[in-house]
Amino acid sequence: MASCDICGEKAVYYYRDFDIHLCSKHFAARFEKCVFETIKRFKLVSSKDLIAVAVSGGKDSLTTLYLLKKFSKKFGYEVLGLAVDEGIAGYREYKLQALKNFAKKIDVEIVIASFKDYFGATLDQMVSILKEKGFEYKPCTVCGVFRRYIINMKARELGATKVATGHNLDDEIQVFLMNMLRAGLKNIARESIVTGLRAHQKLIPRVKPLYFCREKEVLAYSIIKNIETPFVECNYVIYAIRNKIRAWLNEYESEYPSSKLKILAAKEIITNLLRKTKYAEGVIGTCNICGEPASGQICKACFFRKYLGLF
Repeated sequence: MASCDICGEKAVYYYRDFDIHLCSKHFAARFEKCVFETIKRFKLVSSKDLIAVAVSGGKDSLTTLYLLKKFSKKFGYEVLGLAVDEGIAGYREYKLQALKNFAKKIDVEIVIASFKDYFGATLDQMVSILKEKGFEYKPCTVCGVFRRYIINMKARELGATKVATGHNLDDEIQVFLMNMLRAGLKNIARESIVTGLRAHQKLIPRVKPLYFCREKEVLAYSIIKNIETPFVECNYVIYAIRNKIRAWLNEYESEYPSSKLKILAAKEIITNLLRKTKYAEGVIGTCNICGEPASGQICKACFFRKYLGLF
């Protein structure tokens, strides 16, 4: 059994790329330092911020909520949790309950907004309509658009100055590769550790404190800190191409350690280069229907509301 390379205690995590074994104490300290330094180096928060953490009830968002609460006194900001109830039977109710329990444990306020309240239908109902239309658009696409729409709007209503998400290193490179496969250069130029900085008074900047943390690091940390979440998958995960990319990346990383870090580094270089071209973020417009931020005459949320017959 491996021992911690610092203190000799039982190791719980092994960094293959650095050939280092760490015990639970030293791993947790290293992980927290990584997140703390990320926040500090990239100036993700300021002392006057009210940060709305977008929480799903999964390990990544709960870890983000936990750490931002832990660091709040050092940085001087306030924090709350913002959850979206999409209306996915057999999934969301379990995650929300876990979220409520955890929020009570760490003394953080949780605000919940729902698809039903904002759009008049649950995601389950929307998927039935998508099915009738032959799944021209996948459930994950529609859900992602509506979730971002609600989070931005509700965060603004609550007076939040930043939205923090639980996106980790794996999430970032998965999306990067998906955008590469789709030639989504505008999306690549936009996605980074801080997004949403375009000039629009209704757009709340989004920050990603776990940007440099691998998914398995987040999992290990959540276990060490007893951040509990039920292991239930979204009913619509079968429609996501992302899972195939995730599986390939994990297989490649197991054979070639540090591959994920190298892909993230390449992503940052490409993003910075694209931001000097026509693909860079420009001034965002306003939706003619709802008045929210939009890249065209109508925002994507209103496009899908019309498509689904929700007006």
